[in-house]
Amino acid sequence: DIRLTGEISACQRLIVEGSVEAELTDTLTLEIADTGYFRGSAAVGDCVVSGSFDGDLTVSGLLAVRASGRVGGAIRYGEIEVERGGRITGRTDVRSADSQGPQEVTDATHPTENGPGLRPA
Repeated sequence: DIRLTGEISACQRLIVEGSVEAELTDTLTLEIADTGYFRGSAAVGDCVVSGSFDGDLTVSGLLAVRASGRVGGAIRYGEIEVERGGRITGRTDVRSADSQGPQEVTDATHPTENGPGLRPA
């Protein structure tokens, strides 16, 4: 039942088990537990979402969305891993040399011809 609001910077690893509404910068790892909810903006190295994220998320490394995870908003990542049941909604942008630019994703829970669990809007 912890609630935190504000700015967080220069953090090695942040584990969210309650509710956080913040701007997060200069963080190596963000983990959002099943019971966790993060709303705001975050620029991190790696991110594991088992709970919920809503806002602007920039992950330079791996974004892992677990089966119970929900990610919504403007999402940028180097690599992505989504378990069956995980959900991504919003605008995504792959950060790689062969990137095809931003894609609108309305519901990433069902496989389509565009790949496992990705469906352009």
